[in-house]
Amino acid sequence: MEKHILPSIIIVGIIINLLAGMFSSCRAVEIRPSGTLQVFTQWSTGSTLGFTSPYAEKEINYDFRGAQYSRFQFDINPDEVVSATALFEVDTYWGRNDDNGYGEFAGGQIGTDGVNVQTTFAFLRVRPERIPVQAKAGLTSVHLPNQIGGSILLDDNIAAVALEYEFTEGINSSLIWGRPYDNADRSFSNQTMDIFAATFTYAQRDNIITPYIAYTQFGKDVAGDPLGSAWVDGGNIGLWNGFSDFSGNPWAFWTGFSGRYHGPYNLVAKTDLIWGTLHGGSDAASRQGAVLLGELDWVLDFMTIGILGWWATGDDDNAYNDGAGRMPFITNQWGLTDFGYYECAITTESSLLIQDATGRWTLGLVIDDLVFTDDLSTSCTFLYMRGTNSTDAVKNNRFSQELLEGGYRNNWGTYLTNKDWLIEIDSETTLKIYENLNLILRLGYIHIDVDPQVWGTSDTRDAYRAVLLWDYQF
Repeated sequence: MEKHILPSIIIVGIIINLLAGMFSSCRAVEIRPSGTLQVFTQWSTGSTLGFTSPYAEKEINYDFRGAQYSRFQFDINPDEVVSATALFEVDTYWGRNDDNGYGEFAGGQIGTDGVNVQTTFAFLRVRPERIPVQAKAGLTSVHLPNQIGGSILLDDNIAAVALEYEFTEGINSSLIWGRPYDNADRSFSNQTMDIFAATFTYAQRDNIITPYIAYTQFGKDVAGDPLGSAWVDGGNIGLWNGFSDFSGNPWAFWTGFSGRYHGPYNLVAKTDLIWGTLHGGSDAASRQGAVLLGELDWVLDFMTIGILGWWATGDDDNAYNDGAGRMPFITNQWGLTDFGYYECAITTESSLLIQDATGRWTLGLVIDDLVFTDDLSTSCTFLYMRGTNSTDAVKNNRFSQELLEGGYRNNWGTYLTNKDWLIEIDSETTLKIYENLNLILRLGYIHIDVDPQVWGTSDTRDAYRAVLLWDYQF
Protein backbone atom coordinates (compact mmCIF):
# COMPACT_ATOMS: atom_id res chain seq x y z
CA MET A 1 0.00 0.00 0.00
CA GLU A 2 3.00 2.31 0.37
CA LYS A 3 3.11 3.02 -3.34
CA HIS A 4 -0.20 4.89 -3.08
CA ILE A 5 0.82 7.26 -0.24
CA LEU A 6 2.43 9.95 -2.39
CA PRO A 7 -0.39 10.15 -4.99
CA SER A 8 -2.94 10.30 -2.17
CA ILE A 9 -1.08 13.17 -0.46
CA ILE A 10 -0.93 15.08 -3.75
CA ILE A 11 -4.66 14.60 -4.42
CA VAL A 12 -5.61 15.67 -0.88
CA GLY A 13 -3.36 18.73 -1.18
CA ILE A 14 -5.01 19.75 -4.45
CA ILE A 15 -8.47 19.42 -2.90
CA ILE A 16 -7.48 21.48 0.15
CA ASN A 17 -6.04 24.25 -2.03
CA LEU A 18 -9.15 24.30 -4.19
CA LEU A 19 -11.40 24.58 -1.16
CA ALA A 20 -9.21 27.27 0.39
CA GLY A 21 -9.31 29.26 -2.82
CA MET A 22 -13.08 28.94 -2.99
CA PHE A 23 -13.70 30.18 0.54
CA SER A 24 -11.15 33.00 0.33
CA SER A 25 -12.58 34.37 -2.89
CA CYS A 26 -14.63 37.57 -2.73
CA ARG A 27 -17.21 36.18 -5.13
CA ALA A 28 -18.95 32.85 -5.47
CA VAL A 29 -17.34 30.14 -7.57
CA GLU A 30 -19.65 28.04 -9.74
CA ILE A 31 -18.48 24.53 -10.60
CA ARG A 32 -20.63 22.77 -13.19
CA PRO A 33 -19.91 19.03 -13.41
CA SER A 34 -20.71 16.78 -16.36
CA GLY A 35 -19.47 13.49 -17.64
CA THR A 36 -19.91 10.03 -19.10
CA LEU A 37 -19.66 6.55 -17.62
CA GLN A 38 -19.62 3.57 -19.99
CA VAL A 39 -19.52 -0.04 -18.83
CA PHE A 40 -19.36 -2.70 -21.52
CA THR A 41 -18.51 -6.23 -22.52
CA GLN A 42 -16.90 -7.06 -25.85
CA TRP A 43 -16.37 -10.16 -27.96
CA SER A 44 -13.98 -10.00 -30.89
CA THR A 45 -11.72 -12.16 -33.03
CA GLY A 46 -8.76 -10.25 -31.62
CA SER A 47 -6.61 -7.35 -32.67
CA THR A 48 -4.86 -8.93 -35.65
CA LEU A 49 -6.50 -8.73 -39.04
CA GLY A 50 -4.39 -10.59 -41.56
CA PHE A 51 -2.51 -13.77 -42.22
CA THR A 52 -2.48 -16.82 -40.01
CA SER A 53 0.71 -15.93 -38.20
CA PRO A 54 3.70 -18.18 -37.48
CA TYR A 55 4.37 -15.81 -34.58
CA ALA A 56 1.20 -16.54 -32.61
CA GLU A 57 2.86 -15.86 -29.27
CA LYS A 58 3.44 -12.24 -30.29
CA GLU A 59 -0.18 -11.52 -31.17
CA ILE A 60 -2.59 -9.84 -28.76
CA ASN A 61 -5.96 -11.58 -28.98
CA TYR A 62 -8.64 -10.97 -26.38
CA ASP A 63 -11.71 -12.91 -27.45
CA PHE A 64 -13.81 -11.53 -24.59
CA ARG A 65 -13.33 -8.69 -22.18
CA GLY A 66 -15.12 -6.41 -19.78
CA ALA A 67 -14.12 -2.78 -19.41
CA GLN A 68 -15.29 0.67 -18.47
CA TYR A 69 -14.64 4.18 -19.68
CA SER A 70 -15.26 7.28 -17.56
CA ARG A 71 -15.02 11.02 -18.27
CA PHE A 72 -15.53 13.67 -15.59
CA GLN A 73 -15.57 17.33 -16.66
CA PHE A 74 -15.64 20.37 -14.38
CA ASP A 75 -16.42 23.81 -15.81
CA ILE A 76 -15.48 26.56 -13.36
CA ASN A 77 -17.43 29.83 -13.76
CA PRO A 78 -18.45 28.81 -17.31
CA ASP A 79 -20.59 31.92 -17.91
CA GLU A 80 -17.99 34.45 -16.73
CA VAL A 81 -15.39 36.43 -18.67
CA VAL A 82 -12.65 34.18 -17.30
CA SER A 83 -13.46 30.49 -16.90
CA ALA A 84 -11.66 27.17 -16.70
CA THR A 85 -12.32 23.59 -17.75
CA ALA A 86 -10.79 20.36 -16.50
CA LEU A 87 -11.56 16.91 -17.92
CA PHE A 88 -10.33 13.66 -16.35
CA GLU A 89 -10.60 10.13 -17.72
CA VAL A 90 -10.42 6.75 -16.02
CA ASP A 91 -10.20 3.74 -18.37
CA THR A 92 -10.08 0.24 -16.92
CA TYR A 93 -9.91 -3.25 -18.40
CA TRP A 94 -11.57 -5.62 -15.93
CA GLY A 95 -9.13 -8.11 -14.43
CA ARG A 96 -6.01 -6.40 -15.79
CA ASN A 97 -3.41 -4.29 -14.03
CA ASP A 98 -1.12 -2.81 -16.68
CA ASP A 99 2.24 -1.26 -15.74
CA ASN A 100 2.16 -2.52 -12.13
CA GLY A 101 -0.91 -0.53 -11.21
CA TYR A 102 0.04 2.81 -12.80
CA GLY A 103 -1.18 4.47 -15.97
CA GLU A 104 -4.05 4.00 -18.39
CA PHE A 105 -6.12 0.80 -18.02
CA ALA A 106 -4.53 -0.01 -14.63
CA GLY A 107 -6.47 -1.08 -11.56
CA GLY A 108 -8.76 -3.72 -13.04
CA GLN A 109 -7.35 -6.61 -11.05
CA ILE A 110 -8.74 -7.84 -7.74
CA GLY A 111 -8.57 -5.00 -5.23
CA THR A 112 -9.18 -2.42 -8.02
CA ASP A 113 -6.55 -0.04 -6.60
CA GLY A 114 -4.70 1.29 -9.62
CA VAL A 115 -3.48 4.86 -10.15
CA ASN A 116 -5.10 5.56 -13.50
CA VAL A 117 -6.59 9.08 -13.59
CA GLN A 118 -5.62 10.86 -16.83
CA THR A 119 -5.75 14.60 -17.35
CA THR A 120 -7.33 15.16 -20.76
CA PHE A 121 -8.28 18.85 -20.60
CA ALA A 122 -7.06 21.62 -18.31
CA PHE A 123 -7.35 25.05 -19.87
CA LEU A 124 -8.36 28.66 -19.28
CA ARG A 125 -10.87 30.54 -21.44
CA VAL A 126 -11.10 34.34 -21.67
CA ARG A 127 -14.08 36.06 -23.34
CA PRO A 128 -13.89 39.86 -22.94
CA GLU A 129 -17.24 41.62 -22.72
CA ARG A 130 -16.61 44.41 -25.24
CA ILE A 131 -14.19 42.74 -27.64
CA PRO A 132 -15.32 39.92 -30.00
CA VAL A 133 -12.33 37.77 -29.10
CA GLN A 134 -12.14 34.41 -27.35
CA ALA A 135 -8.89 32.88 -26.14
CA LYS A 136 -8.03 29.43 -24.79
CA ALA A 137 -4.73 28.27 -23.36
CA GLY A 138 -3.66 24.98 -21.81
CA LEU A 139 -4.29 21.29 -22.44
CA THR A 140 -7.21 21.49 -24.81
CA SER A 141 -8.79 19.89 -27.87
CA VAL A 142 -7.85 21.19 -31.31
CA HIS A 143 -10.07 20.31 -34.26
CA LEU A 144 -9.01 21.70 -37.61
CA PRO A 145 -11.99 22.29 -39.91
CA ASN A 146 -13.79 19.14 -41.01
CA GLN A 147 -17.19 17.78 -41.95
CA ILE A 148 -16.62 14.03 -42.49
CA GLY A 149 -15.29 11.83 -39.70
CA GLY A 150 -13.20 14.52 -38.02
CA SER A 151 -10.03 16.21 -39.21
CA ILE A 152 -7.56 13.94 -40.97
CA LEU A 153 -4.77 16.39 -40.25
CA LEU A 154 -5.27 17.18 -36.54
CA ASP A 155 -8.23 16.28 -34.35
CA ASP A 156 -6.84 15.55 -30.91
CA ASN A 157 -5.94 16.86 -27.47
CA ILE A 158 -2.86 19.07 -27.42
CA ALA A 159 -1.08 21.74 -25.38
CA ALA A 160 -2.05 24.88 -27.28
CA VAL A 161 -3.09 28.52 -27.38
CA ALA A 162 -6.07 29.39 -29.59
CA LEU A 163 -7.43 32.85 -30.44
CA GLU A 164 -10.76 33.38 -32.20
CA TYR A 165 -12.00 36.72 -33.54
CA GLU A 166 -15.62 37.24 -34.62
CA PHE A 167 -15.94 39.80 -37.41
CA THR A 168 -19.72 39.51 -37.68
CA GLU A 169 -22.28 36.88 -36.76
CA GLY A 170 -21.30 33.82 -38.77
CA ILE A 171 -17.90 35.13 -39.90
CA ASN A 172 -14.86 34.46 -37.74
CA SER A 173 -11.20 33.59 -37.89
CA SER A 174 -8.85 31.73 -35.55
CA LEU A 175 -5.13 31.38 -34.91
CA ILE A 176 -3.65 28.32 -33.17
CA TRP A 177 -0.23 27.56 -31.76
CA GLY A 178 0.29 24.08 -30.36
CA ARG A 179 3.21 22.03 -29.06
CA PRO A 180 2.66 18.30 -29.66
CA TYR A 181 6.18 17.20 -28.66
CA ASP A 182 9.12 18.45 -26.61
CA ASN A 183 11.83 15.84 -26.08
CA ALA A 184 13.29 16.09 -22.59
CA ASP A 185 16.63 14.61 -23.67
CA ARG A 186 18.82 17.67 -24.26
CA SER A 187 21.39 15.59 -26.14
CA PHE A 188 19.10 15.80 -29.17
CA SER A 189 19.70 18.85 -31.33
CA ASN A 190 16.24 18.63 -32.90
CA GLN A 191 13.76 17.80 -30.18
CA THR A 192 10.61 19.93 -30.33
CA MET A 193 7.61 20.24 -32.59
CA ASP A 194 5.34 23.27 -32.98
CA ILE A 195 2.25 23.58 -35.13
CA PHE A 196 0.69 26.84 -36.33
CA ALA A 197 -2.71 27.05 -38.00
CA ALA A 198 -5.10 29.74 -39.24
CA THR A 199 -8.75 29.26 -40.19
CA PHE A 200 -11.46 31.45 -41.69
CA THR A 201 -15.12 30.48 -41.32
CA TYR A 202 -18.13 31.81 -43.21
CA ALA A 203 -21.43 30.40 -41.90
CA GLN A 204 -24.76 31.63 -43.19
CA ARG A 205 -28.15 29.87 -43.39
CA ASP A 206 -26.74 26.51 -42.28
CA ASN A 207 -24.04 26.66 -44.96
CA ILE A 208 -20.43 26.61 -43.78
CA ILE A 209 -17.28 27.37 -45.77
CA THR A 210 -13.92 27.11 -43.98
CA PRO A 211 -10.54 27.40 -45.71
CA TYR A 212 -7.43 26.95 -43.56
CA ILE A 213 -3.66 26.52 -43.56
CA ALA A 214 -1.29 24.78 -41.13
CA TYR A 215 2.49 24.68 -40.74
CA THR A 216 4.77 22.73 -38.46
CA GLN A 217 8.50 22.59 -37.87
CA PHE A 218 9.90 19.65 -35.97
CA GLY A 219 13.07 17.76 -35.23
CA LYS A 220 14.25 14.43 -36.56
CA ASP A 221 14.18 13.04 -33.00
CA VAL A 222 10.81 14.48 -32.05
CA ALA A 223 9.00 11.17 -31.72
CA GLY A 224 11.74 9.03 -30.23
CA ASP A 225 12.59 5.91 -32.19
CA PRO A 226 12.93 6.59 -35.91
CA LEU A 227 10.50 4.90 -38.28
CA GLY A 228 12.22 2.74 -40.83
CA SER A 229 9.73 0.03 -41.77
CA ALA A 230 6.10 -0.06 -42.71
CA TRP A 231 4.60 -1.83 -39.70
CA VAL A 232 6.07 0.31 -36.91
CA ASP A 233 3.49 2.17 -34.81
CA GLY A 234 4.77 5.73 -34.46
CA GLY A 235 3.40 8.89 -32.92
CA ASN A 236 4.82 11.53 -35.26
CA ILE A 237 3.68 13.50 -38.29
CA GLY A 238 1.62 10.63 -39.68
CA LEU A 239 4.48 8.38 -40.74
CA TRP A 240 2.73 5.24 -39.58
CA ASN A 241 4.07 3.66 -42.74
CA GLY A 242 7.39 5.47 -42.66
CA PHE A 243 10.09 4.75 -45.18
CA SER A 244 13.15 6.51 -43.80
CA ASP A 245 14.43 8.76 -41.04
CA PHE A 246 14.23 12.54 -40.84
CA SER A 247 17.33 14.70 -40.96
CA GLY A 248 18.20 18.36 -40.77
CA ASN A 249 15.25 20.60 -39.89
CA PRO A 250 12.09 18.91 -41.19
CA TRP A 251 8.92 20.92 -41.79
CA ALA A 252 5.45 20.37 -43.20
CA PHE A 253 2.71 22.55 -44.68
CA TRP A 254 -0.98 21.94 -45.38
CA THR A 255 -3.83 23.83 -46.99
CA GLY A 256 -7.41 22.69 -46.80
CA PHE A 257 -11.04 23.50 -47.46
CA SER A 258 -14.07 22.25 -45.55
CA GLY A 259 -17.70 22.94 -46.44
CA ARG A 260 -21.31 21.96 -45.78
CA TYR A 261 -24.17 23.02 -48.04
CA HIS A 262 -27.93 22.60 -47.58
CA GLY A 263 -29.76 22.09 -50.87
CA PRO A 264 -33.35 21.43 -51.95
CA TYR A 265 -35.30 18.30 -50.99
CA ASN A 266 -33.44 18.06 -47.65
CA LEU A 267 -30.15 17.27 -49.32
CA VAL A 268 -26.93 18.08 -47.47
CA ALA A 269 -23.54 18.01 -49.21
CA LYS A 270 -20.27 17.87 -47.27
CA THR A 271 -16.70 18.10 -48.46
CA ASP A 272 -13.16 18.06 -47.03
CA LEU A 273 -10.22 18.79 -49.35
CA ILE A 274 -6.65 18.67 -48.01
CA TRP A 275 -3.21 18.87 -49.59
CA GLY A 276 0.00 18.56 -47.63
CA THR A 277 3.75 18.37 -48.14
CA LEU A 278 6.55 17.32 -45.80
CA HIS A 279 10.22 18.11 -46.25
CA GLY A 280 12.11 15.45 -44.31
CA GLY A 281 15.67 16.60 -45.00
CA SER A 282 16.07 14.27 -48.01
CA ASP A 283 13.90 13.04 -50.87
CA ALA A 284 13.43 9.60 -49.32
CA ALA A 285 12.20 11.04 -46.02
CA SER A 286 9.80 13.51 -47.63
CA ARG A 287 6.20 13.03 -48.68
CA GLN A 288 3.47 14.91 -50.47
CA GLY A 289 -0.15 14.12 -51.23
CA ALA A 290 -3.83 14.96 -51.01
CA VAL A 291 -7.05 13.57 -49.60
CA LEU A 292 -10.43 14.51 -51.13
CA LEU A 293 -13.63 13.54 -49.30
CA GLY A 294 -17.28 14.04 -50.16
CA GLU A 295 -20.65 13.01 -48.75
CA LEU A 296 -24.24 13.56 -49.86
CA ASP A 297 -26.99 13.03 -47.27
CA TRP A 298 -30.73 12.87 -47.72
CA VAL A 299 -32.34 13.87 -44.43
CA LEU A 300 -35.75 12.28 -43.86
CA ASP A 301 -38.05 12.49 -40.87
CA PHE A 302 -37.15 9.00 -39.63
CA MET A 303 -33.60 8.50 -40.96
CA THR A 304 -30.69 9.95 -42.93
CA ILE A 305 -29.29 8.16 -45.97
CA GLY A 306 -25.79 9.11 -47.07
CA ILE A 307 -23.39 8.23 -49.88
CA LEU A 308 -19.76 9.02 -49.17
CA GLY A 309 -16.42 8.52 -50.75
CA TRP A 310 -12.85 9.68 -50.78
CA TRP A 311 -9.76 9.44 -52.89
CA ALA A 312 -6.22 9.86 -51.63
CA THR A 313 -2.90 9.86 -53.40
CA GLY A 314 -0.60 6.86 -52.86
CA ASP A 315 3.03 5.84 -53.18
CA ASP A 316 4.54 5.37 -56.63
CA ASP A 317 6.95 2.66 -57.79
CA ASN A 318 10.02 4.40 -56.39
CA ALA A 319 8.59 5.94 -53.22
CA TYR A 320 11.47 4.62 -51.11
CA ASN A 321 13.88 6.87 -52.98
CA ASP A 322 11.68 9.75 -54.14
CA GLY A 323 9.46 10.10 -51.05
CA ALA A 324 6.01 8.87 -50.12
CA GLY A 325 2.98 9.93 -52.13
CA ARG A 326 0.67 9.71 -49.10
CA MET A 327 -0.30 12.96 -47.41
CA PRO A 328 1.43 13.64 -44.07
CA PHE A 329 -0.70 14.25 -40.99
CA ILE A 330 -0.22 14.92 -37.28
CA THR A 331 -2.49 12.33 -35.66
CA ASN A 332 -4.83 9.62 -36.92
CA GLN A 333 -7.82 10.16 -34.65
CA TRP A 334 -9.95 10.58 -37.77
CA GLY A 335 -12.42 7.81 -38.43
CA LEU A 336 -15.81 6.95 -39.85
CA THR A 337 -16.28 3.93 -37.58
CA ASP A 338 -14.98 2.79 -34.21
CA PHE A 339 -13.94 -0.64 -35.47
CA GLY A 340 -11.51 -0.33 -38.38
CA TYR A 341 -11.17 3.32 -37.45
CA TYR A 342 -11.91 4.65 -34.02
CA GLU A 343 -12.92 7.61 -31.92
CA CYS A 344 -12.46 5.96 -28.54
CA ALA A 345 -9.74 3.32 -28.63
CA ILE A 346 -10.90 1.50 -25.52
CA THR A 347 -14.10 0.34 -27.21
CA THR A 348 -12.34 -1.52 -30.00
CA GLU A 349 -9.71 -4.21 -30.28
CA SER A 350 -8.81 -3.22 -33.82
CA SER A 351 -8.17 0.48 -33.41
CA LEU A 352 -5.11 0.47 -35.66
CA LEU A 353 -6.25 -1.88 -38.40
CA ILE A 354 -6.97 0.68 -41.09
CA GLN A 355 -5.58 3.76 -39.36
CA ASP A 356 -6.06 6.66 -41.75
CA ALA A 357 -7.50 7.82 -45.05
CA THR A 358 -4.24 8.13 -47.00
CA GLY A 359 -3.15 5.74 -49.74
CA ARG A 360 -6.63 4.48 -50.67
CA TRP A 361 -9.98 5.28 -52.23
CA THR A 362 -13.32 4.35 -50.71
CA LEU A 363 -17.04 4.26 -51.44
CA GLY A 364 -19.53 4.00 -48.61
CA LEU A 365 -23.21 3.89 -47.72
CA VAL A 366 -24.42 5.32 -44.41
CA ILE A 367 -27.84 4.93 -42.80
CA ASP A 368 -27.96 7.17 -39.76
CA ASP A 369 -30.57 7.82 -37.06
CA LEU A 370 -33.00 5.18 -38.33
CA VAL A 371 -35.79 5.63 -35.77
CA PHE A 372 -38.05 2.69 -34.93
CA THR A 373 -39.63 4.23 -31.83
CA ASP A 374 -38.90 7.25 -29.63
CA ASP A 375 -36.56 5.05 -27.58
CA LEU A 376 -35.00 2.81 -30.26
CA SER A 377 -32.77 3.84 -33.18
CA THR A 378 -29.92 2.40 -35.23
CA SER A 379 -27.15 3.44 -37.63
CA CYS A 380 -25.30 1.35 -40.23
CA THR A 381 -22.16 1.92 -42.30
CA PHE A 382 -20.85 -0.03 -45.30
CA LEU A 383 -17.39 0.76 -46.72
CA TYR A 384 -15.61 -0.64 -49.78
CA MET A 385 -11.95 0.31 -49.89
CA ARG A 386 -9.08 -0.20 -52.32
CA GLY A 387 -5.48 0.98 -52.12
CA THR A 388 -3.83 3.59 -54.34
CA ASN A 389 -0.23 2.57 -53.53
CA SER A 390 1.88 0.94 -56.22
CA THR A 391 2.41 -2.81 -55.89
CA ASP A 392 6.14 -2.27 -56.46
CA ALA A 393 6.35 -0.54 -53.07
CA VAL A 394 5.82 -4.02 -51.63
CA LYS A 395 7.42 -6.14 -54.35
CA ASN A 396 10.78 -4.42 -53.97
CA ASN A 397 11.05 -6.24 -50.60
CA ARG A 398 11.61 -3.11 -48.54
CA PHE A 399 8.90 -4.04 -46.05
CA SER A 400 9.97 -5.90 -42.93
CA GLN A 401 9.84 -9.69 -43.00
CA GLU A 402 7.64 -9.68 -39.89
CA LEU A 403 5.02 -7.67 -41.76
CA LEU A 404 5.15 -9.94 -44.79
CA GLU A 405 4.67 -12.98 -42.58
CA GLY A 406 1.89 -11.40 -40.54
CA GLY A 407 3.80 -11.63 -37.29
CA TYR A 408 2.69 -8.42 -35.64
CA ARG A 409 -0.68 -7.04 -34.60
CA ASN A 410 -2.57 -4.48 -36.66
CA ASN A 411 -0.55 -5.00 -39.82
CA TRP A 412 -2.97 -5.73 -42.64
CA GLY A 413 -5.13 -2.88 -43.71
CA THR A 414 -2.57 -0.24 -42.78
CA TYR A 415 -1.06 -0.41 -46.26
CA LEU A 416 -3.13 -1.33 -49.31
CA THR A 417 -1.86 -1.50 -52.89
CA ASN A 418 -4.05 -1.01 -55.93
CA LYS A 419 -4.46 -4.81 -56.06
CA ASP A 420 -5.79 -5.06 -52.47
CA TRP A 421 -9.28 -4.31 -51.17
CA LEU A 422 -11.43 -4.66 -48.08
CA ILE A 423 -14.98 -4.17 -46.88
CA GLU A 424 -16.16 -3.05 -43.48
CA ILE A 425 -19.73 -3.29 -42.13
CA ASP A 426 -20.73 -1.67 -38.84
CA SER A 427 -23.95 -1.04 -36.98
CA GLU A 428 -24.87 0.71 -33.74
CA THR A 429 -28.27 0.28 -32.13
CA THR A 430 -29.31 2.48 -29.20
CA LEU A 431 -32.11 1.74 -26.74
CA LYS A 432 -33.02 4.56 -24.37
CA ILE A 433 -33.61 3.07 -20.89
CA TYR A 434 -33.97 6.28 -18.90
CA GLU A 435 -33.43 9.95 -19.64
CA ASN A 436 -29.63 9.77 -19.34
CA LEU A 437 -29.08 6.00 -19.66
CA ASN A 438 -28.75 4.16 -22.97
CA LEU A 439 -28.05 0.54 -23.85
CA ILE A 440 -25.94 0.35 -27.03
CA LEU A 441 -25.15 -2.67 -29.22
CA ARG A 442 -22.24 -2.27 -31.65
CA LEU A 443 -21.49 -4.88 -34.32
CA GLY A 444 -18.56 -4.84 -36.74
CA TYR A 445 -17.11 -6.99 -39.52
CA ILE A 446 -14.04 -6.54 -41.75
CA HIS A 447 -12.93 -8.70 -44.69
CA ILE A 448 -9.65 -8.03 -46.47
CA ASP A 449 -8.44 -9.48 -49.76
CA VAL A 450 -4.79 -9.04 -50.75
CA ASP A 451 -3.08 -10.05 -53.98
CA PRO A 452 -0.91 -13.16 -53.47
CA GLN A 453 1.43 -12.06 -56.26
CA VAL A 454 2.14 -8.89 -54.27
CA TRP A 455 2.33 -10.24 -50.72
CA GLY A 456 3.33 -13.87 -51.37
CA THR A 457 0.12 -15.30 -49.89
CA SER A 458 -3.57 -14.43 -49.55
CA ASP A 459 -4.29 -16.37 -46.36
CA THR A 460 -6.14 -13.56 -44.59
CA ARG A 461 -8.53 -13.66 -41.67
CA ASP A 462 -11.80 -11.80 -41.15
CA ALA A 463 -12.37 -9.67 -38.06
CA TYR A 464 -15.58 -9.60 -36.02
CA ARG A 465 -16.66 -7.61 -33.00
CA ALA A 466 -19.72 -7.24 -30.80
CA VAL A 467 -19.98 -4.71 -27.96
CA LEU A 468 -22.80 -4.40 -25.44
CA LEU A 469 -22.43 -1.04 -23.74
CA TRP A 470 -24.24 0.81 -20.96
CA ASP A 471 -23.85 4.55 -21.47
CA TYR A 472 -24.75 7.01 -18.70
CA GLN A 473 -24.32 10.75 -19.19
CA PHE A 474 -24.86 13.50 -16.65
